[in-house]
Amino acid sequence: MRLLLHAYPRRWRERYGEELLALLEAEPVTWRVRANVVTAGLGERLRGSGRPQSRILWAWSLFVVGGLAFQKTSEHWQAVVPAGDRFVPTAAFDVVQAAAVVGSTAVLVGVALALPAFVRDLRSGGWRAVRRPVLVASCATVVAAAALLASLPWVFVASAFVALFAWTHAASVAARRRAPLRVHSWLAAVVRATMAVMTGAAAVWLASVHEHAPSFVGAAQLAVIATFMVCGTAAAATARFADR
Repeated sequence: MRLLLHAYPRRWRERYGEELLALLEAEPVTWRVRANVVTAGLGERLRGSGRPQSRILWAWSLFVVGGLAFQKTSEHWQAVVPAGDRFVPTAAFDVVQAAAVVGSTAVLVGVALALPAFVRDLRSGGWRAVRRPVLVASCATVVAAAALLASLPWVFVASAFVALFAWTHAASVAARRRAPLRVHSWLAAVVRATMAVMTGAAAVWLASVHEHAPSFVGAAQLAVIATFMVCGTAAAATARFADR
């Protein structure tokens, strides 16, 4: 549980961490409790992430988990839906894919535009501020790569999950040291819109496939897809670009 508390920002842990641990010791620590701790911790990080652009980045990272689950779940869906009934799910699936390309492109463009300022910051002594999150993210990435090569799927999934949010944290720390470009607000708005579109299209696809093959999407898969997509979209909706 102490390890899971790292989902919370450091300042929060220093102030409330021991109190929360004492509270958790009074009840059985189930997987649901662990999930609630991580979810609440990420929520605290999101609320304290500062600029709207950083909040969008955290929201996108949450959404990516649901998007990857959707991509894996949707493999070979055509085999369970009759050819004459594939128009709606095909259209919804294509919308999800197209919006994913647009959103991912916007994120990559935003990172590319921020990279020169980030390099200048490192040269002027900014490495100390981002050293720890970058090292944690790098280590998690190495572990994920090793697990993939060693065919350890659960280790890969866990380490990839950690790496995703660790790199997001590193990017947020770096972003606090530099004012965003005006174009970053527009790119963030594009990302927010694509998340809303993908969530709606994924819901249509799930409903359409469920109509023809109720057992194709399991309860666990549906829970992961819905939770992370909805949470990511909702988190992005809270960002207000007053500095635009």
